[in-house]
Order: sequence, then C-alpha cells, then structure tokens
Amino acid sequence: MAYIPSHKKKHRHNQGEVRLQLTSMMDMFTIILVFLLKTYSTHGQLVNPSNDLTLPSSRIQAIPELGLDVTVSNDWILVNNKPAARTDDVLASEDYLIPSVQQEMLKYATEAEKMERTYGAKFSGKVTIQGDKNIPYRLLMRVMYTCGQAKHPNMRLVVYKTEE
Repeated sequence: MAYIPSHKKKHRHNQGEVRLQLTSMMDMFTIILVFLLKTYSTHGQLVNPSNDLTLPSSRIQAIPELGLDVTVSNDWILVNNKPAARTDDVLASEDYLIPSVQQEMLKYATEAEKMERTYGAKFSGKVTIQGDKNIPYRLLMRVMYTCGQAKHPNMRLVVYKTEE
C-alpha cells in the first residue's frame, strides 16, 4: 500500500511557511569577528613598571616594544623578575661585565636561538631596561654593557612619557 499525497496539503505547504536561514548570518558574524581581531590594537601598556622604581621622565614619541625585561633597582638587578645580582656587589666591582646577569640573559638568548632554528621565529635581541632614576650612571652603563655581551644588543630604556 503506497501513500499518495493529496494536492491540498502540497498547496498549503507553499503558501505561508517562512524559514530563517542562519547560515548566512553566521558567516556575517564570523567575518565581523575576524575583522575586529585583525584591527585590535595592542599599543597599550606593554611594560609593567616595577613597584619599587621611580622611572625617569622623557618626551619620547616611540611606541614601546616587547623584549627581555631587565630591572635595575637600588638593591637588585632582575632579569625577567628573577634576582640576578645585588646592586651593591656590582658597584663594588671594577669590571664592566656582570657575570651573573650575563649568565641569566644567555639562557634566554640560547632558548630564543633554539626557537629560531626550530620554528623560524626571528631572534631580535631586544631588551627593555627599567632603571630607577636615582641609580648611578656607571651601574646603568655596566648593565648595558652586560646586555650587549649577552647577545641582547637592541636596548630600550623604559621611561614615563611627559606631555609637553
């Protein structure tokens, strides 16, 4: 026994039934989401200043860049927030090179070079130096010299931007 549909039901089906097509709406939302993600700006605060530092002020116009973080406070020299050397010990030494800081920075450099070989991510050798505005100049010079000797020659000093 076969079922034969009647013409009345077929005709009634075509009269007023409306269906909402969600496929095109999902495509539209996906395009909007991709557009917003591509245009999202990350030029906000890239560096978080240490709480125990008073950074110097400058009229710098350059946008900060990410790099290895070196903090020079009145008591410690930190590499990525890990203590590497005491400031008093560095000032007591006559040598420009700070071996413990260099050793810590070389760990990061060799890891970045390994990532470059494995994944192709270019190692830039960038370092951001946060220094208290009251530290001696010779201490800052020693830190900068050590950064250069530890395969991080692209140095940026973190400062507060002042308005003119």
